[in-house]
Amino acid sequence: MSIIGIQGQILEVTVVGCNKLKDTEWISKQDPYVCLEYSSAKYRTKTCTDGGKNPTFNHKFKLELIEGYVEIKIMVWNENKVTSHKFIGSGRVLLQKVLSQGFDDDTWPLQTTSG
Repeated sequence: MSIIGIQGQILEVTVVGCNKLKDTEWISKQDPYVCLEYSSAKYRTKTCTDGGKNPTFNHKFKLELIEGYVEIKIMVWNENKVTSHKFIGSGRVLLQKVLSQGFDDDTWPLQTTSG
């Protein structure tokens, strides 16, 4: 799939898991989940209860590609049923490799609010 002419093509994205997340819990293991944003579309994995720093998701999404949008924004949160959810980190996945090679199985780094 080339970068030009992607409009309407379907891209399957799998959120496999996370490694070495910042721990935002003081008492128990954190319950992480991942949010993806592509253009105005938003997606969310299920919460990995007691997933801690290394949760596994294996959650698949199908995105309809839009000409001119070549990145997916990723945000990882810790679900909290008593207080507000805590931000763990965010990052961006550039789609250039997947669009030119047909797949991208790289690991993508996240940044916290403190860098």
